[in-house]
Amino acid sequence: MNTMRAMRAMPSIRNERGFTLTELLVVMAVLGIVLAGVFVIQEQGTRSYLIGASRVEVQQNARTTLELMVRELRSAQSVTALGGASDVSFVDQTGATIRYQLVGTTLNRSVNGAAAALVGGVQTLTLTYYSAFDGSTNTGTVTATPGNVKVIRVSIITGSERGASTGSAGDQHATLESTVRLRNS
Repeated sequence: MNTMRAMRAMPSIRNERGFTLTELLVVMAVLGIVLAGVFVIQEQGTRSYLIGASRVEVQQNARTTLELMVRELRSAQSVTALGGASDVSFVDQTGATIRYQLVGTTLNRSVNGAAAALVGGVQTLTLTYYSAFDGSTNTGTVTATPGNVKVIRVSIITGSERGASTGSAGDQHATLESTVRLRNS
């Protein structure tokens, strides 16, 4: 009799129910849809991060390069050579000869002949030299004679230094321009 009571106290295996194949398939389908949504959201977040990081890189490169060039050109004693629209040499306030020259996509800065890469990823550097300039109309008389240069317009377009493919998240560009009146010329 004790064994019969013990058997009644134990739950019957026949009363326990498992999952049907249909229920398992529905759960797997819902789980697949949820995981696909999570993947899409994560992929969009990664793309947004890459766009933002590349944009910051190209803007920072353009801004720091332009600020350095403007500061040094503003205090230049004299312009010594005009090597074209992307090459200029001048003597700064300390007597050092400084040259900015675009070679490929690298902007080089030379001090007394010692060249160093300033920034990479430069798409274009355009220097326009003026002997006279009207700031209200942004027009002037263009010159090719170094001794006559009074104003220089600097325009720089930078891209990613990592060489991102066209149309990709890393393919960002920044364009900055400034007009510099030489103080000491």
